[in-house]
Amino acid sequence: MSLIPSRNPGRDFAPPWYRGALTLRGGSWPDDPVAGNIANQFPSIHTPLPSASERRRVLFVTDFYQEEVLGGIADYVRDTDWELSASMRFHGVFPPDKAADGILATVTGIVSGRVCDWLADRTDCPIVRMLSTELDLPYPAVEADYAAAGRASARHLLELGHVHCASYSICESKDTRQFLQGFGTELAAAGQRAQRLDFEAAQSGKPGVAGRAGRCEWLRDELKRLPKPLAVVSDDDRRALELLTACGLAGLRVPEDVAILGCDNRPVEQRMARIPLSSVDMNFRRVGWEAAALLDRLMQGATPPAGVIKVPPTGVVARRSTTTFVTDSPGITAAVLYLREHFREPLRLPELARRAGLSERLFQSEFKRRVGCSARDEIHRTRLACAARLLRDTQLKLDAVAVESGFGSACQLCRAFVDAHGLSPNVWREQVKSASCSKPAAIPRRGNNQ
Repeated sequence: MSLIPSRNPGRDFAPPWYRGALTLRGGSWPDDPVAGNIANQFPSIHTPLPSASERRRVLFVTDFYQEEVLGGIADYVRDTDWELSASMRFHGVFPPDKAADGILATVTGIVSGRVCDWLADRTDCPIVRMLSTELDLPYPAVEADYAAAGRASARHLLELGHVHCASYSICESKDTRQFLQGFGTELAAAGQRAQRLDFEAAQSGKPGVAGRAGRCEWLRDELKRLPKPLAVVSDDDRRALELLTACGLAGLRVPEDVAILGCDNRPVEQRMARIPLSSVDMNFRRVGWEAAALLDRLMQGATPPAGVIKVPPTGVVARRSTTTFVTDSPGITAAVLYLREHFREPLRLPELARRAGLSERLFQSEFKRRVGCSARDEIHRTRLACAARLLRDTQLKLDAVAVESGFGSACQLCRAFVDAHGLSPNVWREQVKSASCSKPAAIPRRGNNQ
């Protein structure tokens, strides 16, 4: 998440390459290197490499480093003739050689405007900005879609049956505003609203005065007064860690009393959490890949896009901090939690009824009344949701997807998918990945036959 920057340099230094555009040369787009197999990820030893003078030199500059973004750039570069300079991530020193065919930059202006000023002097090559900023910059940009992340967060909590929801943030950054707008819109569509835990507003716009310890103590008191069970989302995993600490201070159980959902799915914060944190995977690797693809097109003379390219999140990575289901019946709640943990196994209604402490007939009627569907339908829905995630996020074959999602065979998976979506699993996978990736068409590489 980016924070509110300290300056706005204006748009008075738009480079000439941005104002003019040449005609895009023809060709077919390359296969997505992220989805390629291992053999495709490494060039053959017999493939002739372009000479140093023919290779495009691309600079990576940053004032807000995201490892996964650079990883996505590296995925794209692997199949190009680029020479990528990314050493600034180690020490913050600009590349010593300014000669470049293109620049990929994360520029937020959070601490200073030095990256912005450095870019303002570069009018000789295309520049693509990555991640969000409050600065009014003239460069084509690729950003993570935090409004979509907010909507995904709300859907996740609604699926768990939560009726008491809240959000926690400490500033009013662009990403935060978009996240909360998406979260609130999705809740409103379901007839619900969330309590806003806004530390900045509570501290008269001075979020840094109290520090982390002060924020956690303030959160402790706020969480204690809100109705339970409660679900709280944050727009950043760092804030989710503060929620975990506050729950410990208040003696609240996670997820039984307070379910916590973070955002960004940061590996370091995940390792720091005393309870595995559910989080929205923002697909930062794809942001880097798309930014590199856009720069490639611009270096070939393509017209810059009219607006910011938004990359949708991969989705919610559910972990222990939200592994709960909320009803006013402990028996039905226990049955739903068991069902969602063991949906890959053969499930029988008598076993679910036994776990709920009810007769089979009463269990079926109580389950439908409190959950909104029959137990069989909930098992089927849970398996379908798992299959959809695997189809969207992995390259597993249909037989493996069927086993991992509880359908048992590809035939049963195909039948269920056609009934639910009107499409076969393979067609659905192609359509979803095409819509989320927006992969552009290939430009002949320098040194290729044209």
